[in-house]
Amino acid sequence: MAEGQGEHVAHTTAAEQDGAVTSARRGDKVLIYEDELAFMARFVTDYPEIETGGDLFGFWTHSGSPVVEYVLGPATAANHQDVAFYQEASYLRSAGAALRDHHGLQHVGTWHSHHRLGLTEPSTGDSKTMQHAVDKNLFPGWLLTICNFADTSNLVEMRGYLYHAEGEGRHDQLTWIVLPGTSPIRSAMSQVPDFVHAEPDTPSTPFEAIPATSFTAIAASPVNNATFPSTSFLAMPEGREEFRRLYEQLLERHAGTEILQRDDGRVALAFTHEGYTFEIVFPHSFPLVKPVVECRPVDIPEGQEESWAVRRTMVVDVERGDDVVAAVEDLVDRFLRNRTHPADDRPPTREL
Repeated sequence: MAEGQGEHVAHTTAAEQDGAVTSARRGDKVLIYEDELAFMARFVTDYPEIETGGDLFGFWTHSGSPVVEYVLGPATAANHQDVAFYQEASYLRSAGAALRDHHGLQHVGTWHSHHRLGLTEPSTGDSKTMQHAVDKNLFPGWLLTICNFADTSNLVEMRGYLYHAEGEGRHDQLTWIVLPGTSPIRSAMSQVPDFVHAEPDTPSTPFEAIPATSFTAIAASPVNNATFPSTSFLAMPEGREEFRRLYEQLLERHAGTEILQRDDGRVALAFTHEGYTFEIVFPHSFPLVKPVVECRPVDIPEGQEESWAVRRTMVVDVERGDDVVAAVEDLVDRFLRNRTHPADDRPPTREL
């Protein structure tokens, strides 16, 4: 139980979330790098009989899912007890400010262990503390990760729960989308002088995120084929592999890129850039038929609601074998250079 964290959260994150909307987040997944999960598990193993914990930094996707780019461990002066953990407030403020100033990260949640208590869900006290933090600071959502040892083994299990604004303590368990390797933020922060952060003593430990998958598995999953016609490029292994490659290329350029599926079965790659959301929509007969990019502002300016009732659509000018991601980037750059200024009342034009 992360007792005492509510006030620490309130004092260290209110400025970071300034201007955040109060409507409930509806994401059903949490994205995290594999090594960040390992980082939590190693700290849990450092404290096998008492609680430990820390904080989660990253951002929110436009569909409301948290992306964890950096896991902060317990401060040296943190208070570990049998059924409670208290992070050191000054340490959290200092580390949070550095992550914000260097990489624009937000404080998106906390994590703590229930070691061998047999409690895999948030306790009543946890939920009260998390909901208080969300509502007091007008957060759009809050991620809580609970870590446990599995039965009598040393396997560390991790489960993520999302709290919503005005949710009265209700929480949804999320699916972990595990990204391979090390977070680029951790690599970059290791080069920042005077960045104070804790490192676990345990060199390695087995762990499992529950439930978990990967974008590679999502793109390659044969379960999705039921919604695709037999002529769809995603009905074939080589088509799914190509789609996975495109996703990974786009993710390198835009952290938080998501895979979406439309009601008609078409798939899209979605990302946010310079105040706009962009969705690359792939027809079933891709690459014979060109994909399109649909966009609209993240925050539609007052008075332009009718103009943006329908997303602006732009055709990606590619032929078979062309670099699709490069073509999309060029299209997006041209759109942003020529976009209607948010203060301008002229409706957007529609490119077909």
